[in-house]
Amino acid sequence: MRRDAGLTLVELLVVMAVLGILLGIGVPALDQFAADSRLTATTNRLVSALHLARSEAVRRNTRVTLCASADGVFCAADGDWDQGWIVFVDGSGTGSRAAGDSLLAVGEGVAHGITVTGNSPVRHYVSYVGLGATRRANGSLQMGTLTVCAGAEGRRVIISRTGRPRQQHGECAA
Repeated sequence: MRRDAGLTLVELLVVMAVLGILLGIGVPALDQFAADSRLTATTNRLVSALHLARSEAVRRNTRVTLCASADGVFCAADGDWDQGWIVFVDGSGTGSRAAGDSLLAVGEGVAHGITVTGNSPVRHYVSYVGLGATRRANGSLQMGTLTVCAGAEGRRVIISRTGRPRQQHGECAA
């Protein structure tokens, strides 16, 4: 006797129910994984830009500044870091790029749903002097925190008085 190969309607419905349950569990986890990856990538890009600015300031023994920039050429007068940033040799020492200042790197704007903000000392720029420490345009110490947020999840980039950036996990106001 030969039995026909195939699935019965009951077997097909059971497989579809199991598949639905697995997808219901897996898809939200995949979305969270993608959001965490975007958050980590943005934080790492920002920290890399800070390390570049610091190392170039030491190497050149001059002021190098990282500032928020919407156009990738000049520092933004307003807005947050999520629009992008630039690293440049700050010959005038103002914390803002002049036409003759050498552009060293450009950081593109961040992915949709991610915000990058700085507290008061680092709201618009972070400037390194030849010793690798951060200083404001007036010469005072510049310490602060840049916060990268994706919903309630966040990372803080804390810039110490010596200019060294470090990352810390944190929460953001949703």
